[in-house]
Amino acid sequence: MAYKKGEERHQVTLFPAVIDEYVEQDSPVRLFDAFVDHLNLCGLGFQRTTAAIEGRPGFDPRDMIKLYIYGYFYQIRSSRRLARECKCNIEVMWLLGKLTPDFRTIAEFRKNNAEPIVKVFREFNRFCINAKIISRSYISIDGSKFQAVNSLERNYNLKKIDARIQQLNEQIPIYIKELDESDDDESGAAQRAHLQTKINKRTQEKSDLENMRKQMLEEGKQQVSLTDKDAKLMGTRKGFVMAYNTQTAVDAESHMIVDFDHTTDPVDLGHLTSIAKKAKDILSNGEDAILSTVSDTGYESLTDQANALANGIIPNVIRRNHENTTEVSFNYHKADINDATRASINPQDLRKCLEAGVIPDAYKEILSDATISNVYTGNRWHDVCDEDVTHMSVEQMQEKAKQGYFIRNAEVNCVYCPSGCILYPIGNGKNGLVSYRNTMACAHCPMKCKDIKSTPQPRFPKDQLVRPVDSKQFRDGQKQQYIGEKTTSQRITYRLHLDIEKMKKRMSISEHPFGTLKRALGQYYFLLKGLTKTTTEMAMFCLSYNLKRAIQLRGVNALMAMLVVA
Repeated sequence: MAYKKGEERHQVTLFPAVIDEYVEQDSPVRLFDAFVDHLNLCGLGFQRTTAAIEGRPGFDPRDMIKLYIYGYFYQIRSSRRLARECKCNIEVMWLLGKLTPDFRTIAEFRKNNAEPIVKVFREFNRFCINAKIISRSYISIDGSKFQAVNSLERNYNLKKIDARIQQLNEQIPIYIKELDESDDDESGAAQRAHLQTKINKRTQEKSDLENMRKQMLEEGKQQVSLTDKDAKLMGTRKGFVMAYNTQTAVDAESHMIVDFDHTTDPVDLGHLTSIAKKAKDILSNGEDAILSTVSDTGYESLTDQANALANGIIPNVIRRNHENTTEVSFNYHKADINDATRASINPQDLRKCLEAGVIPDAYKEILSDATISNVYTGNRWHDVCDEDVTHMSVEQMQEKAKQGYFIRNAEVNCVYCPSGCILYPIGNGKNGLVSYRNTMACAHCPMKCKDIKSTPQPRFPKDQLVRPVDSKQFRDGQKQQYIGEKTTSQRITYRLHLDIEKMKKRMSISEHPFGTLKRALGQYYFLLKGLTKTTTEMAMFCLSYNLKRAIQLRGVNALMAMLVVA
């Protein structure tokens, strides 16, 4: 039996085929085309939105946006690969009308329109909100690390620089001695040249490291990356990588990414209010509203939670001790609160009520037990929390550690111990805890201090920065010590009741987008360098995910019909 035969390659057809017939009616590429045509590119800030009267014609920004949306949707991110798709992919030919921009033109467009591309992602979210695909029920906030274009070998901190300089100081004299002992005859000329090259290379490397160390001390930097200057060394459950930390706000019902915040901060602590405010502005279209959020223990900052409440955000943060309530406090300011102010959800009125000891009507179900107390604000011994550590310099961390704490420096990934030594990571446990130890220092340390779980070395989750030691020497010394003048201020404290049901669903909401981005779409790393450019890439990551999610929920034809109505 014969096989099926295709058309002859050199067969001349009388009538050319219509390219539209090659693209299915429910193909996602038709949605990309309709969505971009619906955008106001001038209002979004794109360059060259109006064609020039003179000179060589340029490419329409709409065509370039369509190309990038198609590329990120189908895991084609490289400008060279996108240029190739324009010549061999029938859907891209349909989308761009058979235009074939070269890879430099494609790359330049992404570089020159970084902020407008981020706005395209938010425009699609506004469309989904108006189409009631994204709900306004509540959001889940979480952060994840995305790898940067920078290897671990191209990242330096002071410890790494000092160790390498010491190694070079040991190597250079050895090579000089070998050079002096080498023969002067012709047979040894090649060896002498090879040794001299090694000496020159290591001498130059030592000079560069010394200059780098000096610059880091002058600028107060704790680490330097040579390939991507904004990338930071960050800890994950699988080890340490050069990465960026991206915070996302995910809609609880649709599991779509409402907004994101791209940061270089290794920990999630302190980012709850900032990302929640962005999400609230999009969900409420800039109007006053109350938004409920849920997040994991990495966001357990009482100051950040109080700030969230003052901005109309309900922070359901899972506590490490698994309690259902927590305390939030504000500086007390006596004020007369009328019924209109109490009923208002404007952030200014909410803060005014909370600072005056009056529970706003919007928070009657979640706040209780308002109490006013005097707090000493003078220079005194007090417990330190994770948020305090984020504002400390290295010297302040080391000084605080001497008072009976293990202080973790997340940026450098080391721990300062009470004896003044520096502990380094020695491995990850099955539960995601990272152990820190200094073998030589701990072996001869007379304090024999342990962490609060009585383990031989401190173990930290990825977002915890401080742990008290379990040592009699420090237990006896932890007494109220006041230095200088004793001053007090009044604080108003509330009991915040957390939503248990929402917190139980947190992982299934936040981990869904991250898992899809990294596993299904392969978008766990960046191709670009720098915070601004990687923010653009992250926006395309989130847009490609939201497009896939919206298509799965409603379908291409239904979404296109909604675009026509909008």
